[in-house]
Amino acid sequence: MTICLDPEGLGPISPLYYSFTPCFADSVFPIVTGLALLALAPLDLKALGQARLIYVVPNIWFYLKLGLAVLVFLTQFAFLLAQYDLSGTWDDLRVYATVIYCISIPAAAYVQYFEFNRTRVASSYVLFYWFISALSEFIRFFGMVQRGVWLDHFYLFTNFTISMVATFILFLVSAFTPMPTALYQSLHREIENPPPAESANIFSRLTYTYLTPLMKLAYSDDLTEAELPDLPKIIRTDRVRMSFDQQWEAQKKEHGENASLFTALFSCFGSIYLKGIALRILGDSLAFVQPNLLKRLLLFVNTYRTDNPVPLSGGVVIAIGMFVCSLAQTMLSQLYFERAFTASTSIKASLISSIYRKAMILSNDGRQSKSTGDIVNLMSVDVQRVQEILESGQSLWVGPFQIVLCLYNLHALMGNSMWIGVLLTVLTVLGNGYIARLQRALQKVQMKVKDKRARLTGEMLVSIKSIKLYAWEQSFIDKLNEIRNNQELRNVRQKGIYSATSNFLGSCSPFFVSCATFATFVWTSNKPLSTDIVFPALTLFNLLSIPLTMFPQAATALVESLVSLKRLSTFLLTEELQPDAVRKLDPLYGLGDISVSAEKGTFLWNRLGNGDAALRNISFQARVGELSCIVGRVGSGKSAMLQAILGDLYRVSGSVTVHGYVAYCAQVPFIMNASVKDNILFGKRFHADFYEQTIRACALVEDFRVLPDQDETLVGEKGINLSGGQKARLALARAVYARADVYVFDDPLSAVDQHVGRHIIDNVLGPRGLLASKTRIMTTNAIAVLSEANNITMLREGEVVESGLYTDVMNAENSEIKQLIEEFGASQQSHVEDYDLNEEEAAEKPDPLTASSEEEEEDVIEEFYENGAPLAFGLPLRRASTASFQKPSLMDAVPTRRLRMDKEHSEKGRVKLSVYKEYLKTANVKAVSAFLILIVGSNALSVGGNIWLKKWSDENTRLGSNPDIGKYLGIYLIFGVSAAIFTLCCTLTLWIFCTIRAARVLHDRMLMHVLRSPMSFFDTTPMGRVINRFTADVSRVDEVLARVFSNFFSRLLKVLFSLLVITTANPSFILFITPITVLYLYYQRYYVRISRELKRLESVSRSPIYAHFQESLNGISTIRAYEQIKRFDRTNEYHIDTNNKAYFPSMLARRWLAIRLEALGSLIIFLAALLSVFSVVYGNFTSGVVGLTMSYALQITQAMSSIVRITVEVEISTVSVERILEYCELPMEAPAIIENNRPGSKWPMEGAVEFREYSSRYRPGLDLVLKGINLKIRPQEKVGIVGRTGAGKSSLTLGLFRMVEPAGGYVIIDGVNTSKIGLQDLRERLAIIPQDSQAFEGTVRDNIDPGGKHTDSEIWAALELSHLKAHIEGMEGRLYAMVSEGGSNLSVGQRQLMSLARALLTPSKILVLDEATAAVDVETDHIIQQTIRAEFKDRTILTIAHRLNTIIDSDRIVVLANGRVAEFDTPQALLEDKHSLFYALCKQGGLVE
Repeated sequence: MTICLDPEGLGPISPLYYSFTPCFADSVFPIVTGLALLALAPLDLKALGQARLIYVVPNIWFYLKLGLAVLVFLTQFAFLLAQYDLSGTWDDLRVYATVIYCISIPAAAYVQYFEFNRTRVASSYVLFYWFISALSEFIRFFGMVQRGVWLDHFYLFTNFTISMVATFILFLVSAFTPMPTALYQSLHREIENPPPAESANIFSRLTYTYLTPLMKLAYSDDLTEAELPDLPKIIRTDRVRMSFDQQWEAQKKEHGENASLFTALFSCFGSIYLKGIALRILGDSLAFVQPNLLKRLLLFVNTYRTDNPVPLSGGVVIAIGMFVCSLAQTMLSQLYFERAFTASTSIKASLISSIYRKAMILSNDGRQSKSTGDIVNLMSVDVQRVQEILESGQSLWVGPFQIVLCLYNLHALMGNSMWIGVLLTVLTVLGNGYIARLQRALQKVQMKVKDKRARLTGEMLVSIKSIKLYAWEQSFIDKLNEIRNNQELRNVRQKGIYSATSNFLGSCSPFFVSCATFATFVWTSNKPLSTDIVFPALTLFNLLSIPLTMFPQAATALVESLVSLKRLSTFLLTEELQPDAVRKLDPLYGLGDISVSAEKGTFLWNRLGNGDAALRNISFQARVGELSCIVGRVGSGKSAMLQAILGDLYRVSGSVTVHGYVAYCAQVPFIMNASVKDNILFGKRFHADFYEQTIRACALVEDFRVLPDQDETLVGEKGINLSGGQKARLALARAVYARADVYVFDDPLSAVDQHVGRHIIDNVLGPRGLLASKTRIMTTNAIAVLSEANNITMLREGEVVESGLYTDVMNAENSEIKQLIEEFGASQQSHVEDYDLNEEEAAEKPDPLTASSEEEEEDVIEEFYENGAPLAFGLPLRRASTASFQKPSLMDAVPTRRLRMDKEHSEKGRVKLSVYKEYLKTANVKAVSAFLILIVGSNALSVGGNIWLKKWSDENTRLGSNPDIGKYLGIYLIFGVSAAIFTLCCTLTLWIFCTIRAARVLHDRMLMHVLRSPMSFFDTTPMGRVINRFTADVSRVDEVLARVFSNFFSRLLKVLFSLLVITTANPSFILFITPITVLYLYYQRYYVRISRELKRLESVSRSPIYAHFQESLNGISTIRAYEQIKRFDRTNEYHIDTNNKAYFPSMLARRWLAIRLEALGSLIIFLAALLSVFSVVYGNFTSGVVGLTMSYALQITQAMSSIVRITVEVEISTVSVERILEYCELPMEAPAIIENNRPGSKWPMEGAVEFREYSSRYRPGLDLVLKGINLKIRPQEKVGIVGRTGAGKSSLTLGLFRMVEPAGGYVIIDGVNTSKIGLQDLRERLAIIPQDSQAFEGTVRDNIDPGGKHTDSEIWAALELSHLKAHIEGMEGRLYAMVSEGGSNLSVGQRQLMSLARALLTPSKILVLDEATAAVDVETDHIIQQTIRAEFKDRTILTIAHRLNTIIDSDRIVVLANGRVAEFDTPQALLEDKHSLFYALCKQGGLVE
């Protein structure tokens, strides 16, 4: 066989035309393409044969593909015949190649036909086949045009041209037209929104075309969460979490406390990232091909100064090579970024999920070492740091490779003179390394300060009601500003200085390197520093500047991420709950069986043993069907006993055994931010009949009637819009509905009225209650319930001092329990003797919830109630089954609800210009102007240096030597050093004079507006949403915004100066600027819109993560007790996935934009090169002008894509400013002080209080809670306020303090209308002991007197009167002993006593007691009441109390009903009236016979 008959030979490169020879192009390309397809097509057909057949109606694209394939085959067959005619023989390699290619065409067409009814993703092999065919045919076509084939062989040329066009169209149709969808797939898409990448072909993935429909959707309308596609399965939280768990557990098992979080993460997600790095290295290698092509282009230009110029086609081929090289580099770079973002998103999901699950099982030691604010910071800041190092830290590992490659090319270009550049490069890297070490140390300090600020902010928000009641806003603002302004922002300033120094080194080092290298070259070499050396070298120096400039930033990011990794690792290794603290066994059902037992148990709050043991030598038993009560004084260890049974305490010795499933009622009820119904069901299936029984037994029927949406009413965080009694009974209903085996109650009756308590005892806790057949363990301060108890245990100082059956205790002579009951409970004895039922009778009763069928069950349940009273009691209840997981619904998803949580506000459209103006004002307009002048000057000096270099190299090229070295080199050095100094000043101005000022002003203003917002804001806003603004958004304003603005102006000026240089050198380039600009703006318009919308969705969807986490920590004991950690974890994972559904598409949208804009940049390179070639051939262009033009054109590719990306980053980052400004404009309460209307310094002097036609509602749109109240309370009068739950008792006190503004009428205190004075003047002159007593992290002294207005002796006196002195003296540090977050190292009763101490320090003539002693035992209550009567005898006292005996001796009683004053008289007068409401309440409470 003859290989080739063409005179140019096989080639591959033709010496005449600077292209492939006809033999090579017409034989190798078709043979390789055809054989590859024929080899790979069977693999596709085999896979398709195993796929399920789906019915799809063929569309026009299907027929067009087949028609074009037939056309290509016919034209190629005709071309084969023409080749035969031309060569006159079949014995030619080109003929055989065309035969192979003709055979492969039907094979490709058949694969496309076969796949139509089996898959929606086109074959990658076939698509690449058509792509390579189209590309190779264009190369062959270009060779034909060069050789003028159409002149001699028109038929052959025409046939081939038609084939090439048809192949190209066939490729476009196959790769970029949608495949029709089967009917069932269409329905599936309506139900779910699968990831578009799953149905995208290889070219759609390479070019990210599959995102275009989403881009168009976002552009046409505001994007909503429902329209976002689902996450790819590989980055869903449940999958990545399982993978991470396996690796992390393996690390802990192998290395214990030295387990490496980095190793675990790398084992899970390293492979995908390493693939990305391989692609990036390949792409960066192509970047260094460009300087060599530029050198060839300049050599091509220089040939036109000789008598033997290279043909025009040679320059065109170089220009095409530059375009292809740039395009390939772009594609590889985007593939790297996609994999980096996939890995980073997976890491984010796995870490947040792991942090959440770890927080749910932390021991008490762990919880004390990590506050809620600390853990929120780990989620919001540290995880983001680790995530960002993967996304933006590629300079760390790609940078050294780029530097080595760059230096290698420089050595090839300039010889040994480049080693001086290497030395300077090493010095630069060492300098940056030293700065990085300083930054790392600073970052560690900064993260601790951030934790401290986040912790204090969280506590302020949690305790906002107390802060307002005590008028402590300014004290806490001052405390927070000390941390924020004097510590955190000082570190930010230091960080800015380091950053400026690092940027100075990065920007001046390329100048110093190039200057030193050029100087060494001209002084050591005999060759002139000509244009073909200078501009390739300059391009290499520009490439060198990228890793040198980015390396410091990446090093900073690495330092921050290493600190964060260490913090995350420390947290994930924090001690967990003792796994064997409690032995869990199967439930017992026999009445009298011991289902809970503790034997000689000693328990610690902390394993490290800080302080005394919580419980010592505890022995305790609880039996099935019995009520076991635990009593004792405040701080005696009652709650600790329950914690030990639940497994929350560290067991030192002894044992605890629990049989069966546990339900738990905490003393501070855990109420979720959900509907009342969801709070009761708590993840259990809804059973209508038993649900009805539960709410009746728990006395919730009346509450449901008055709630705006009955049991569908949404309650705020911590049940903020429910009364204390409603919250307690809601938690009780949750426990009852769970139908557990063991019930653990922590003083559930303390927050309810006595008559309600009696109802609960009768219907839930007592021998006739729903739980009569269950094991019930209850701590209590209510004496009335003790007569119902089977067993009573008394604790003192963590030890059991007495225990026994009720009958035994009452018969014992020296029993302390008996004395307690007789002294404080004689008048409250219950009347249940008539209802005695022995165990045998109870055991014989049928079980209504274990009937043989659902019909029988319903029949029995219908009989369970008659006229609202239980007929059957003591019945074993079947366990409530767990409901399947449902996605959390949006809070405003039910439009008919009257009471709704406000959905987080999200702006639409572009960030308003007013936001930028406001930020500019806060950042200081003069400083911003100076920054802009400096950055323009820096870029102008840099361009001036390159123009001077062009002048120098042109002169050297013309003369063939290196004249005036000192002059040229000195001026070049001046340009470089000046530009670097300008950069240094620019960065310092930005950080020190702009960023820090704006950060301080915005944070301070937001803090003031949030703290001064009315309570209605906190009622309707989840805490996590507010914390999100104070953590993530503030962090972005502090540290990201400045960097983004700097990068934006830097890249913008680079593009503008580049275009200016190119158009000045080659004015004809202006013709192309307009269409390129139009395309640029077209793509930018789509991208900016979707990025902005996705960022807003991402910001809004981030808040539920923190809100759910905060809520979970608030109810952690309840969640653990109910074994609901998995359900809450699922909810957390759902929130993470929802957040990533917005985050991940925004990252892909960047790739969509980058590949299009960098393609435009590649087009600019091609056009600049092509125009230069034509200008040289047909004009008078010097190589210096070409070199300068191309060096800037090569920089513009990435700059163009980065400028749009950074434009969006500016807008995205400014969204944080927008969100902060939104909170800076929150409506505020009335002024703290009204200067022209201030009461006297000793007001109120008498304490007279009058309500005149007073009405109020909690916020607009809700019903009035108080209606036309008229009350006149005399000075020093003691008034008791009573009424059923929801009657308006607490609302009256809120109105007195103006926590709720009047909707009508007003309040007068000592002749002053309180509506007309400042809130601080009002609230700090009144004293209150609130129902929810709160403590803050800090010293005991700070908790009692945060403003530091009182002496130590005054505080000790107050502590002594409030009966806390002994306990505080026993704490390490005494007054300066540390109180844990939320007062967790104090009991609820002790926190209430602390509130009493605060009231004692407030010199007010008016004192409000809102259930002030609800959480203390009756003995302490009695002593406190005596203290109140003695110490506050000259004050007006308003008392709300559930224990009617505490207000029975008041001067007068106010009885409220439905928000109105129903009765107001002396206790004697009201009790004499047997028809009065007060008499009825006393009768129900057992105070009267």
